[in-house]
Amino acid sequence: MPVDVRTIRGVELVHAGTWQISNGDWTVSADDLAAAVDAHRARVLRKPVVKLGHVGPMGDASPALGYVDNLRIVNGGRTLVGDLVNVPTAVATLLPHAYPDRSVEALTDYEAPDGRVWPLVLTGLALLGASAPGVDTLASLQDVANLYGVAAARRVTVAASTFHPAGHAAAERRRAVQVAAARRRRTNRITIGV
Repeated sequence: MPVDVRTIRGVELVHAGTWQISNGDWTVSADDLAAAVDAHRARVLRKPVVKLGHVGPMGDASPALGYVDNLRIVNGGRTLVGDLVNVPTAVATLLPHAYPDRSVEALTDYEAPDGRVWPLVLTGLALLGASAPGVDTLASLQDVANLYGVAAARRVTVAASTFHPAGHAAAERRRAVQVAAARRRRTNRITIGV
């Protein structure tokens, strides 16, 4: 079965500043944002996963709904943005409506196995619906014009990707023929029996 996924480019993740988050005040500097980009490029940890909310009922069984990639700094070094990659189409379609906000999960002063200390390493991105984000100045995904580049000063592209395992087309065609034949037989039985 093909996997239909999307890439949502240029999503704001964090602004430099002091923010009141769930576990207290969090001050993020432009240097911290640059360190997050460096840590991502160095692959200090795996790519940050996209998930629904910070804590879900499934706990550690929650699915990854894509990942954050291509971290970069914009707005004079004051904003960290990234691309949400391999987001299932159904989730990508719902984002502006059901999950317009987001909140990063990160480690501060993370010591890597090699002994290097990284000021900020992103580990996840929680999609938020009813809950307000700690960094409340991020552009909302409800702004479809900004999300899709319609009448916007800056263009953000949503790209699609479909994965087809080897031999998938032939198997899919055989299955379609089988389903059509079964429907035809069922229709004939129902029609004859009436």
